[in-house]
Amino acid sequence: SSGINAEYGGTFQATGWPAVVAVIGNWVGKGSRGFIMGIWNSHTSVGNILGGLVAAAESDSIDTWGLSFVYPALVIGGMGIIVFLLLPTTPQAVGIAPPSQSRREEDEERLVRSLQNNHSTQFDTDSDDGDMRDPNSIPGISFLDALAIPGVMEFAIALFFAKLVCYTFLFCLPQYIHTITIGGKVYDASDSGDIATFYDIGGIVGSIVCGLLADKTGCNALICIIFQATSVPLLYVYYSYGGTSFTAQLAIMCVLGFFSNGPYALITTAVSADLGTSEHVRGNSQALATVSAIIDGTGSAGATLGPYITSVLISGRTGPKTFETVFYMLMGSATVAGLCLFRLMWKELRSLQNRIVRRELIANIRAHAD
Repeated sequence: SSGINAEYGGTFQATGWPAVVAVIGNWVGKGSRGFIMGIWNSHTSVGNILGGLVAAAESDSIDTWGLSFVYPALVIGGMGIIVFLLLPTTPQAVGIAPPSQSRREEDEERLVRSLQNNHSTQFDTDSDDGDMRDPNSIPGISFLDALAIPGVMEFAIALFFAKLVCYTFLFCLPQYIHTITIGGKVYDASDSGDIATFYDIGGIVGSIVCGLLADKTGCNALICIIFQATSVPLLYVYYSYGGTSFTAQLAIMCVLGFFSNGPYALITTAVSADLGTSEHVRGNSQALATVSAIIDGTGSAGATLGPYITSVLISGRTGPKTFETVFYMLMGSATVAGLCLFRLMWKELRSLQNRIVRRELIANIRAHAD
């Protein structure tokens, strides 16, 4: 019965993320999407923190532990009603022009063409974004068409492994903290849950910084690879030295949360929205939701598999090395997540080189014009 209830709960909860990413993507243009959606995505870490604190508070009582499910359900239900009544899904729905869906380099490319043709340098960078039609009125695309969009498969597989790491920590970190000695002290289940929230605190900052860097560079895959590559040695450092003192435990945990949550947050929000509003499906919010569903759904499979693998690896093991194989599994997963994006990274680096050349060309053309 509990398994069936969990399946129903997961099915209905899974419908929320693609829809909200599509809505936010409709309101935020590509130029600042990573930063704004990074701030917005911090709500997941805030929810993890609050949920962990509620669960930790009720975990010691067999009579009231069920309330840790009731409280979030009441909040979700109340917010669902508010969103249903008040949220406009697109700017066009309230008579506002949609944001630019082009990045700065696309505007610069149009500027180069304009200057080379001796046209005015004052031109409309949003000329392709003035359509006041409601995107919800445009038919959606098929699953296979969305899957064929360049970059969707790579980012989906990368998110599988990135989310595996994050959700393994989310669900298993309190248990791990409870089984080890930190500065010569063993913490109970409630305190372990409180300590584990520092992983999400680091994740909040990481998601914002990761999004900001992606906006500044225009290189989503490159930023994800850098963050994932940094998280691999940090996992080893946390496992090896996190128990030396309480300060070391919190500090390393925060930094690890910063680097491991950043790519997960970027891929599920800004990257999904970018791919869903690419030149293949521009202006189609249904396509955006489909792309987001494919990427996040693949990631959710990793989020499900990670804790299960962990339970198998620690089964029958006791002592300080109980989680040793788990950390090796997490390091391997973070490595694979980065490797999945190497092809896209090289493409982004070539694009970055072209942007540098283009900006030099713009400067030279303007200098000669003056």
